[in-house]
Parts: sequence; C-alpha cells; structure tokens
Amino acid sequence: MKKKILALLISLILLTPSLALSKSATYEKEIEKKIKCPTDFLQNPPLYFYCIYRDYHNHKYDEGIEKAKKALKEIEPLLKKNPKTIVPNAQQKNAKLRDPHVYKVASDLHMLLGMLYYKKSINIDDSSEKEIYKPFIEKLQKRGFDFVQINELMALYSMKRLFPDQMDEKKLKRYNELLKKMGVSEKELDELMAKAQRAAEEQDRKRLEYLRMAFTELQKAVEVDPENALAYYQLGNLYSGALSESMPETSQAAEEAYYKAALILKKEGDIEGYKEVVKKLELMNPSSKYLKLLKRKGKSDA
Repeated sequence: MKKKILALLISLILLTPSLALSKSATYEKEIEKKIKCPTDFLQNPPLYFYCIYRDYHNHKYDEGIEKAKKALKEIEPLLKKNPKTIVPNAQQKNAKLRDPHVYKVASDLHMLLGMLYYKKSINIDDSSEKEIYKPFIEKLQKRGFDFVQINELMALYSMKRLFPDQMDEKKLKRYNELLKKMGVSEKELDELMAKAQRAAEEQDRKRLEYLRMAFTELQKAVEVDPENALAYYQLGNLYSGALSESMPETSQAAEEAYYKAALILKKEGDIEGYKEVVKKLELMNPSSKYLKLLKRKGKSDA
C-alpha cells in the first residue's frame, strides 16, 4: 500500500523508478540539486507534479498550494473540452504521469491540493499566541523571577478562573503572595488571558478554514475521478483525523471512504493496499458494517 500510495501521490516515475522509494538520503539530495521546477504545468507535467509533492514533503505548504492551484487553472480548459483526452507533454524523457488522461490528472491535482491544505491546517503557526506572553514573562524575569515561579502563578490563576472549587485557602494565600511579590495585578492577568484567547480563537478559525478547503478539494478529486483510490483514502484520513475532533459523527463517513478505497484497490489488483485499508477500518471500528460488506463481497468473488 505504501508503495502504491507513493506512486499515486507523485503521479510519476522520475529519472529512475527507484528515485521516489530510494533510501539513500545522499542520492536524493544529489537528484534534488539537478531538479529545476518548470514555471508552467503543461510545460512538463511529470516534473511539475514532483515539485508539488516535494513542497508537501518539505513542509512548504504555501508554495505547494500555489503550484497546485496554478496547475488546475492551466488544465481547466482541457477538462471542459474533453476530460478523456491526453495531457500534453505527459511524458518527458524518462519521467511520465501515472495516468495521462486529463480527468485523472485533474483528480490527482485536487487530491494533492487537499492534502496540502490538510497539512497546513495541522501546522498553523501559533507564534502570535506565544508572542503575547513573551513581554510579560520577560518583565518578570528582569525582576528576578524564574520560570518555575512564573509557571506557578499562571497555574494558580488558571485554577482560580476555571476551577474555583479547587482553590482552597492555602492555594489562594499562595496565589495572593505571588501577585504581591511579583508586582502583578489580577486585572493585568485577565487582560493577558483575554488577548491570548483572541489569538487562539483566530488560529482555530484559520485551522477550520484550511480543513474546509482540504475537504472541498478531496471531494472534487473523487467527483472528477470516482476511481481515485488514494483520494478516497485521504478523504477517510481527513474524516477520521481532524474533522472527528469537532464532529464525531464523521466516523461513519471515514469508514465509507475507506470502504470505497478498498473496493477500488481490490479491483485494480493491489491486494497489499486493500489489506492495509481493511486493517485501518478494523482499527477504527471492528464492528463496522463496511467490514462486513467487504467480507461478503470477498466470499461472492471467490
């Protein structure tokens, strides 16, 4: 399955079949030095695909997103004209697309864009929240207080605000002592927390927005090509991962996506991939109705 996913993900065989799966970091670095990404997708689609995946692999999500969006814009007229035609320049020297049909390429681009958005959502920069605390901590450190003392103050403040029933007389006395000793007012802490909360809420808003975009792109991927096994697999990952935290009801949607991926992989003859998806379903929900459907189908196909 891992080899299958990697092959689908980058949608190409570049320079040598062993490049994507090579375990030699030195070899890969040497290849990377020789690669110059094309400015236009249709100029060299296999290499352009690789460059998007490289951004994904190297955590350069913004660069990858821009590349994927640009490629989709270029391929859009071809998709509207005839989705079953072949993408121009689908093969360049020893590099070629996994499947050169326009709709297959468009589906893979939507999938990769969705994966990039998903990765960006779980790697949101939280430096703004940290920066809010920085001046306050530095001010107390200049007054001679160390991290342990500052942390104790903040812990007691949080307890008083969030769990007042746990704030006994001893803890309250210690809290007031620290406030007086450090020259900090409770109002100052309230303002600090309110500011940090606003920053955290903004981060959550951005995270949800990227998740929404990831979902939209993965849905487009399976709409354009209902036989894209990896797109269903990634959709299942999205449902069972980030979305399940805020929407527990998405577990069934994840199971259905994995089920569809399993059916396609089996039809394509990728038994290893099929078994891996089934294993993921079993871990998610051992009593899933989709596991029963797969077993029933397996018996009927025997």
